[in-house]
Amino acid sequence: TPVKPATATAAVAKPLTGTPVAVVASGPEWKAVAGSTLKESLTDWAGKADCASGGHWVVIWQTSTDYRIDAPLVFKGNFESALVQVFDLYKKADKPLFAEASRLQCLVSVTDKPADRS
Repeated sequence: TPVKPATATAAVAKPLTGTPVAVVASGPEWKAVAGSTLKESLTDWAGKADCASGGHWVVIWQTSTDYRIDAPLVFKGNFESALVQVFDLYKKADKPLFAEASRLQCLVSVTDKPADRS
């Protein structure tokens, strides 16, 4: 007699339909007001940001390129986190800007050329 193959039915879980929760950065707010420039805003932030080795951060702007802030920008997190967030916004600009930070010197250097890592 022919053997009938066994049929199994697997239970299918219903997909989750909840809304994903975004991770919200904690820490101080860093604001760039409309009408200011990126250089002015970063210099202002640096003057308010405590540095681990004492004092506050300093920005050295080594390019003539600057961007006007047309709409308010707000970032949350520590100063270095805010720098990463703001420069992410400008990395695809016609003239991108690049920043390097030195914690030891409490210094942020802004240029229009990527760092030479060779």
